[in-house]
Amino acid sequence: MKLALAIAASLVVAGLATSAALAQEPIVPPPGVDPGVIWPAPDTKTKKFDIAFYVETLPGNGTGACRQTNTFERGQRAVFHIGAVNARKGTFVLPKDIKYAYIKIPGVTKNIGVTFVPHGRDPATAPWTWTARWDIPADYPLGAVPFVIVFKLKGWPANKVATWTQLPLGGSTMTVVPKR
Repeated sequence: MKLALAIAASLVVAGLATSAALAQEPIVPPPGVDPGVIWPAPDTKTKKFDIAFYVETLPGNGTGACRQTNTFERGQRAVFHIGAVNARKGTFVLPKDIKYAYIKIPGVTKNIGVTFVPHGRDPATAPWTWTARWDIPADYPLGAVPFVIVFKLKGWPANKVATWTQLPLGGSTMTVVPKR
């Protein structure tokens, strides 16, 4: 019994030591190098954020409907769920705050409108979210889809909008693949 307990304790210690050894150290830029690109970027004039976004994509039909993914087949419906917080006020962006909101997708001539709807069957208990749907054409080009989300709040100057784009990391951006 003592031998089994000693072996088990040794395995636990070895496992902890291994996981600590594999932990990633922070990456430090070389001396004199400023990374310069911070994502997402604040407003270039005020250096502050106007709207903080949370964005997820999921299939609206077919296998895996309502599960987060970034890979969509031609002919499939992509659903966008968007959370938006007014970073200056610390409040959720609601329909009363919006002048317009849409998603711009390359190769799609008409912007896709964003609406505020409940995510679930019962509007009284379901969380509400900004939502858009895109039925991907059967001939849409394969590959990454660098879509842009655009929100304009009421009262903002004519030339001011808040935008959100995906961090361009391979394998994590929305991607259209052939129908299987």
